[in-house]
Amino acid sequence: MAELRIVVPDEVDHYLDMVIKSGMFGNKAELARAAIVQFLNTIGPISKGYDTDTFFSPEGRIHQIEYARESMKRGGAIMGIICKDGILMASEDLAAGKNSLMMSPLKIHRLGDNVLIGTSGLAMDGSMILGKLRQMEFADEEELMLAIKEIYWSHTIKKEVRPLGVGLIIGTLYERPRLFMVDPSGTVAEFTAAVIGDHMDEHMKTLAGKYKRMTIKEAGKLIPAILGKDKEFMVETI
Repeated sequence: MAELRIVVPDEVDHYLDMVIKSGMFGNKAELARAAIVQFLNTIGPISKGYDTDTFFSPEGRIHQIEYARESMKRGGAIMGIICKDGILMASEDLAAGKNSLMMSPLKIHRLGDNVLIGTSGLAMDGSMILGKLRQMEFADEEELMLAIKEIYWSHTIKKEVRPLGVGLIIGTLYERPRLFMVDPSGTVAEFTAAVIGDHMDEHMKTLAGKYKRMTIKEAGKLIPAILGKDKEFMVETI
């Protein structure tokens, strides 16, 4: 443990002696540590240094991963729904209706005949993940999920890289339709319907209230009610 030496005026030292005699602290070193921790809690995590690398803060948090989640939430919203006859995935067409020469960025990608992957967050992080996955072959969703977990995990345990600022919605159709959400920590959760990206918490509440087992055609009519009316959308199905 690092040693810290400080010099204080006599009147401050006398006051510290009084605090020690009160029984609140065992000695001046213990009191000083408590004062420093309280000060760092007041000025926030940036000055603590706990957000400059991928390691735990005293509260058990990894700030870099929390910031990566915020990056995911700032990306365009993507919705996935398990249907009776497959999987539907939709994202807002960000370039539609705008006076722009930019082509709409692809947010939903096909991985062979059995997988759809929607990405929300840092585009290059998503592109890197997709590039690695396209170099592999998967017999089922378990192999796919394991590969994705390993990619994310490698970005949380190495000092020379940062956590990936992108989340995924993954629809698979091997033996049956399945839908997964992956957050920047690499945590995988399975859903019947889900939304990631901008306003995802609000969209998830709306989706939970409207979801029922339906066909792909019926789910398509649900898209504006979830992601917003008066918008255009890009839709993929498997």
